[in-house]
Amino acid sequence: MDRARISVDFNSLDSDDTIPLSGTDGTDFVIDSDGNTIVLSAGMDIYIYEDDFDVFNRQDNLIADGIVVRNPGNYSTVKWYCQINESGIRHESDDPSFRLPELPINEKRNIIYSDIQRCVSAKCFKKQDRIDFIEFYIKILKKIDNGEL
Repeated sequence: MDRARISVDFNSLDSDDTIPLSGTDGTDFVIDSDGNTIVLSAGMDIYIYEDDFDVFNRQDNLIADGIVVRNPGNYSTVKWYCQINESGIRHESDDPSFRLPELPINEKRNIIYSDIQRCVSAKCFKKQDRIDFIEFYIKILKKIDNGEL
């Protein structure tokens, strides 16, 4: 990561672009990705992230920046929120200076083939979902072969 960040769950994002920072214990601090204790206060700049991975299982976290705000009234059990700024939520790889580790073409193809095999054998998906999934991965294989990935 480009800097120490606070772990969040972007699935908890509210419609007003706020996301909970503190849990239900009402504490005024969180631990960042470097293990530092961060004491939260209204108006301070904050950097947040959630673990995420690309199609080749390389870490490409979701990140966002914003300011700490007191609970805007969304949930009474959470004291502090992050008001996400205009840059929004993005992947680290959206920054041109961020480089994902390169994988040899054969390794990329093996990962995709493995995913296709899991999809074909997954009985929990409907047939059309499996077909859509396989078509998606075939497009990725073509991009690999063309040097686009």
